[in-house]
Amino acid sequence: MTVINVLRVAQPIGEFYIGAIDSRALLEITTVDVRNFSLGNAGEIDGIQRELSRTRLRDLSQYVNLDYATFPTSVILAIDSRCVDLSDIPGCQGLKRLEISSYDGEDGGKPIPLEASAFVIDGQHRLAGLANRDDSKGPFDVNVSIFVGADISDQAEIFSRVNLAQTKVNKSLTYDLLDYARDKSPYKVAHDIVVALNADERGPFYRKIKRLGVRTPGVDGETLAQATVVEGLLRYLPQNQEKERTKSIFGRSRFTEPNEDWRQRIFAKFYRDDDSLSIYMNVSNFFEAVSDKWGDAWTSPGEGQILPRTTGYNALIRFMKDAYLSVVSEPRIVEKEEFAAILELVNIDGADLNKDNYLPGSAGAGKLYGQLVQQALPSKYSQGTLFD
Repeated sequence: MTVINVLRVAQPIGEFYIGAIDSRALLEITTVDVRNFSLGNAGEIDGIQRELSRTRLRDLSQYVNLDYATFPTSVILAIDSRCVDLSDIPGCQGLKRLEISSYDGEDGGKPIPLEASAFVIDGQHRLAGLANRDDSKGPFDVNVSIFVGADISDQAEIFSRVNLAQTKVNKSLTYDLLDYARDKSPYKVAHDIVVALNADERGPFYRKIKRLGVRTPGVDGETLAQATVVEGLLRYLPQNQEKERTKSIFGRSRFTEPNEDWRQRIFAKFYRDDDSLSIYMNVSNFFEAVSDKWGDAWTSPGEGQILPRTTGYNALIRFMKDAYLSVVSEPRIVEKEEFAAILELVNIDGADLNKDNYLPGSAGAGKLYGQLVQQALPSKYSQGTLFD
């Protein structure tokens, strides 16, 4: 038996109960029903849940073991009324005692074991991640919303509303909220550098970056979402970026990870040394060289141009690593003139840098990147030693 103290909530779809339960106890009573083709009847589809994403499960399994992990939104459960006993708690107005137990099928129904008494309507990935939490880190309470006796149609309605009616948060807004972050992390460092690049009146990114992912009122020529630029920089900062935030909380951000190699993560050493200026200068110098090389193509906000947009930026930020490593033997600031000498070897006309020649997306970015390496660093291209 599992016991939870709950409060009743009344909404148009019906009533439900909210409470909190230790994640380990919750895992012992929950089950999911993935929507898939029925094994018994070809062509029929049963279940309401989506397939468990291995990538998301891996990320959440790491996240729940961090010192600042939190799941503030409810896991939504449906429990058969035959498995529930509700009673008032004397002296606690509105608070009820909800007991969850197995059902033995005494009235002719199919028995329901305790471990299958609570069906997960929403939150299966969070629960699967919590299954991998280290018990030595202590309890992790989960707030739950419990629908008692909800049939399959109600469960499907709740699931679809939760997942369709809510608008996904713009990633640029999420990164911009790092302005308020107290602790250092690769995310915050990348965000701060992007904000500085966008504000530098003499720099190549001046007023090119949409801070919130949408155009800034009164500003023309913004062609890059903040999320795009931030994520381009994150690939060169220390790899386990959620872990790095935890390390910073405890003052350990200067310590490298096992097998950390600055040649793979070219700005990791600067990050360890709290030297954001060197990261900023390298990025600014490289893209100044790009701007000098393809002035009109870089500065033009025209719809057909790809260089100052996601396609061009992703190719260029990827090539920046190859260019950087071709001139340094240890981490340092590479001057604009050094980058310019490499770009001088590239024979691509700015007028050709358009979406007709480079399809928007990863295909166009990959094509441009390959051409940059092939022309500027032919020995690396021919030897098949391109960096990721």
